[in-house]
Amino acid sequence: MAERPDVTTSTDRLAALNEALQQEIDERKRIEARLESLARIPEESPDPVLRLSVDGLVLYANKPAETVLTAWGIKGPVEATVPEPWLSLVRELYQSGARTETELTAGERDFSLIFQPLADEGYVNIYGVDVTERKRAEEEVRAMSNRDDLTRLPNRILFTDRLKQIIYQAKRNKTLVAVHLIDLDNFTAVNENFGYDAGDALLKKVAESILVAVRETDTVARLSADEFAVIQNAPDDAEGIAILAQKLLRTVGADFIVEDATIPCRGSIGISVYPNDTENADEMLRNAELALRHGRAGGVGGYHFFVEEMNEEIQRRRVIEESLRQAIEREEFFLVYQPKLNLAGGTIAGMESLIRWMHPEHGFMSPVDFIPAAERTGLIVPIGEWCLREACRQTKVWMDSGLPKLKVAVNLSAVQFHHSDLPATVGRILDETGLPPECLELEITETVAMTDAGDTTEIFQRISDLGVSLSIDDFGTGYSSLSYLKNFPVQRVKIDKAFVDDIIEDDAGDPDRVGAIARAVTTMGHSFGMEITAEGVETEDQLRFLQRLDCDEIQGYYFARPLPAAEFEPFVRDHDPESMAEFRLERRGDTSDRRNG
Repeated sequence: MAERPDVTTSTDRLAALNEALQQEIDERKRIEARLESLARIPEESPDPVLRLSVDGLVLYANKPAETVLTAWGIKGPVEATVPEPWLSLVRELYQSGARTETELTAGERDFSLIFQPLADEGYVNIYGVDVTERKRAEEEVRAMSNRDDLTRLPNRILFTDRLKQIIYQAKRNKTLVAVHLIDLDNFTAVNENFGYDAGDALLKKVAESILVAVRETDTVARLSADEFAVIQNAPDDAEGIAILAQKLLRTVGADFIVEDATIPCRGSIGISVYPNDTENADEMLRNAELALRHGRAGGVGGYHFFVEEMNEEIQRRRVIEESLRQAIEREEFFLVYQPKLNLAGGTIAGMESLIRWMHPEHGFMSPVDFIPAAERTGLIVPIGEWCLREACRQTKVWMDSGLPKLKVAVNLSAVQFHHSDLPATVGRILDETGLPPECLELEITETVAMTDAGDTTEIFQRISDLGVSLSIDDFGTGYSSLSYLKNFPVQRVKIDKAFVDDIIEDDAGDPDRVGAIARAVTTMGHSFGMEITAEGVETEDQLRFLQRLDCDEIQGYYFARPLPAAEFEPFVRDHDPESMAEFRLERRGDTSDRRNG
């Protein structure tokens, strides 16, 4: 029998009420559980919870808060006062009643600390939230936004930011900064011929090769599809900038193997330099782009400076370097000889050989213009060997023609001095030319001699064992102690022209200061048994002063300019020692005990 409608309705309603009642009971239980949990939060919370008095005294700190206390230098959890500036912050918040949030790094963790002042109750609650992972994620997102997706190099945003920082440092350190903008030539053809995947693979390889080519202090970035940039931090000069540009061109100008295919790659570079061009990072990049565009107007490949004058200087040096390689074969070098006067007897004691270059296009070139280029390229070694051989050969010719026995001095560059087995080269040339060893004197600058004293001593000793004399040139310019040179088998010290120029007779001045360095070098050199040569003597007053010092030799325009070989021989033959009699003074003391004199 079916239930009556009114009974069914009542049952349904009763069930609904029962369900509602149960829901209310469950909600009350949840509320009670939450309240109970809230009461236990300070102890159960995985994050720091602290309570401070208005005076910054720690009233309460849960276990996780110990990390914060340690960061504040507090060892105990309570009965300690927080340090400044946190104490000032607590007092300020208590007065204002404002809730604030700040960050604290404690060990390897980062926390966000929420300060909640309760003025009515007289304390400030601090709730800490560990945000270490969040900050790491933010840093990762930030890093990704500043990096090129393909190569992982810095993008234009990060590149510009770093350039600004480096320029700021350069202003303080007074150094140069160069931006090299590298654009791959005809990269579109790579995508068309080999596909976009191959093009992407090539860009990765190019990025890797550029990273290898630069220093750790430099920055490499990818600015656009086929455009890279390098910040060269603190290059020495324009030459150093050009050297890196050449290296980068060789680096990107190669055949890369990509997916079993050989893809030829070439590049062009535009260069801008701080502070020569601008002091603004954005302008530096624009200037490099202009230099790149201007350089490409003359054809792809190569590098171009934004400053035309700088580019012209580099090109001039390149021409010199290329010409140097052919100068020996074409016999464009020649030697001149500057006579050296012995002050005791008024005789010509010898000569210094000096290289000159008659360039087929540029005419006479000073050693100041081409010797640095020869040293940079290493060509100074064969050039220096040619000088040594030619000086020995010519001196032997003069000896055979009946000239008095003269000693020829030959300069050695730093590169040549430390080149492989210099003593063996000297011995071989003496054998080839037949010049007696005692007629040869090798000159090395003070700076080179003091660079590696141990190596210098060994080389000096081997040369001395050949019977060849040794001389220290430009002494005083390197500020070395002459007493240190007594450890070297050196027979002669040359007073640099700069100190000879100081010899100016002035009755109104302090006579003890006139030629003080020349006087000191001469006195100490003689005490070590060395002979003294003054170079750059140009006046009679300088000559008389050096004679009174008992200086052994002079050379300079006062006595004779450097002479070509054809003029040197008649100069020596025509020289009359008696012509110097009026300048010869009686020399002080006995010189018989001078070492190797």
